[in-house]
Amino acid sequence: MRNLRNYSTREWFRIKPLDHFMIQVCNDILQSTFCTIRPKSLKRFLHNAEHIARGRDVWLVVAYEDPWTLDWLLRMAARHLTDGTVLVFDNSRRAQARDDIERTCQDRGVPYLALPPNPTAHPNRSHGMAMTWVFRNVVQAVRPRTFSFIDHDLIPMEKIGRGAILEDQPFYGALNIGKFGGTLGWNLCAGYCSYDFSAVHHLPLNFLNDFSRDLDTGGRNWPILYKKFDHTQVRFAPRLLREVIDPLHKIPHTIPVVDNSWIHLCGAGYSKTYRDKFDFYKRIARATDENATVL
Repeated sequence: MRNLRNYSTREWFRIKPLDHFMIQVCNDILQSTFCTIRPKSLKRFLHNAEHIARGRDVWLVVAYEDPWTLDWLLRMAARHLTDGTVLVFDNSRRAQARDDIERTCQDRGVPYLALPPNPTAHPNRSHGMAMTWVFRNVVQAVRPRTFSFIDHDLIPMEKIGRGAILEDQPFYGALNIGKFGGTLGWNLCAGYCSYDFSAVHHLPLNFLNDFSRDLDTGGRNWPILYKKFDHTQVRFAPRLLREVIDPLHKIPHTIPVVDNSWIHLCGAGYSKTYRDKFDFYKRIARATDENATVL
């Protein structure tokens, strides 16, 4: 939450500081309770994951409601993320989706863990709480060399490694600056963020959003981590829009591209925009399976 002196007179008249304080307290209580819930399958998952992840680079995928998109990600990950280990954590609300996602992971030989039922349906809160749960209950237990959170609809199109990118800084990802500017808050986008475990393992990372600073999922890490760094001196992953030609209709579609190597489908599992483009995404997926170059 912002310092009280950073609130405007208008915000004080609208009682915004109290509003933000109450939201933050409620979110923290929900998250703290959620993070203490440990499914029976966690012990076995940690035992297996430790052998393949300790001291290595790990890619952490929070899956949500969409097995098809996750399957495409895992197919491309097997091809392009060969220097790290992919772990999938299921934050879906529907039982059928969880069954389908678990089956997808089994088919692809990827470790799967169903997260406890999330206490909130709000997309940002739900995602943030899931990430914090994973950090506290899995990352800190497994102790990888680096860990990276990636959206379940972020598809790698080229060979990618984390170690070299993090050699001279403790984190890397796509930059998100709140409406108050970098001096009052910025963070790494939750769908693409990487950390050097040795640099952050002792910190109480919190991936909830920060309403007071207008920071999306992961914004609560501003006072914990990011505030210590001048964002003008940090390397971030570029984000841009590129035209991708539809293999069937030969017409261009604009797709967000992250770090020059990932296409972002945006909203898989809940967005109408994603559903409207689903047939196009399926054609692109078939083309990539046949080694077509998309970027």
